[in-house]
Amino acid sequence: MAEVVKNYSDIESGVEKCLGEREDIFNRRGFLVTPRKYHMTIDQIDKGRKRWLESIKDVSSDIKLKNRSSHFFNPYRPNGCYYGAVQSLYLLGANEWHSFGQVRGKMQEDMSTRKSSTNRHNSWEKFAYRGAREGAASTKDLMGRIVQNFRTLQRLGGINPYAYKLKQLLATVDIRREADGIWYFKLNTSWTSTELVKPFYNVSAYGVKPGPKGRKVEGKVITSDEVAV
Repeated sequence: MAEVVKNYSDIESGVEKCLGEREDIFNRRGFLVTPRKYHMTIDQIDKGRKRWLESIKDVSSDIKLKNRSSHFFNPYRPNGCYYGAVQSLYLLGANEWHSFGQVRGKMQEDMSTRKSSTNRHNSWEKFAYRGAREGAASTKDLMGRIVQNFRTLQRLGGINPYAYKLKQLLATVDIRREADGIWYFKLNTSWTSTELVKPFYNVSAYGVKPGPKGRKVEGKVITSDEVAV
């Protein structure tokens, strides 16, 4: 009988098998699921880096120098929205903060050059104009979906650690929101070991707002140590 699994490390070796050969598990919600693979093998890292380096051969040397890491490459599917999110931060300049407007514009510019998996639209059109998922309680607007994707790319816990590949490459997506409500994002490639990797998320500046009888109420704050300045 399948058991409840809470951590990806407990199933990491098992997901090396082909999808049809993996043993089903119970997730934290009690649902029986087939676990997905979120990490890369050494061979996949080597091949992925070579493909990515070839794809950015025309990127300016100034942008490449901002990366400051021999480990990093974009590990996600080139026609997917997670690739587009990470690539936009790289093309704007790694280890620097970029506003939502800058990131959205660069995502559209870059993703519009690649076909989606269906080959009917480019990747940006598929992402930006898609409808709500079947059974979804509500539909996020474009800003909400972009922010949600970046938050997903910070996830390292549980059995669905979407950020695991970035961690393997000593990188994180960092996020903050300022008092004026503007979101800022950064591709941080300055980590020195996987043990130190910890995404940065801070909305404290935006979260301070008037509460009952004029008292200030602190918003939700999640932070981690920030390595890159």
